[in-house]
Amino acid sequence: MEKKKLEETVEKLATYFEKANFAEYVELLGRPWKFFWLQFLSGLFRGVGTAVGLTIVFAVVVYVMITVLKRFVDIPIIGSYIAQLVEFVNQSLSHGR
Repeated sequence: MEKKKLEETVEKLATYFEKANFAEYVELLGRPWKFFWLQFLSGLFRGVGTAVGLTIVFAVVVYVMITVLKRFVDIPIIGSYIAQLVEFVNQSLSHGR
C-alpha cells in the first residue's frame, strides 16, 4: 500500500515538473550568461512596456480632463477662475521664452 502511494506521488511530481518546464529551467541555470541575457531582455521589455502604457494612460486622462474643463468654462463662477488660470499659464509660458 505504501509503495503504491509513493509511486502515485512520484508520478504527480513528474507530471508537475513536466508542466512547469523544470528541465529547461535547470538547463538554463547551467548556462549563467544565457540566463543573465534573458533576464536582462525581459526586464528591458517590461520597462519599455510600462513606460509606453503609462504614457498612453496619462494622455487619455489629460484629454478627458481638458474635455471636462472646457465645459466648465461656460459656468459663471467656475469659468472665470479657469479663464484666469489659463491666462496665467499662457503669460508664464510667454515670459519663460
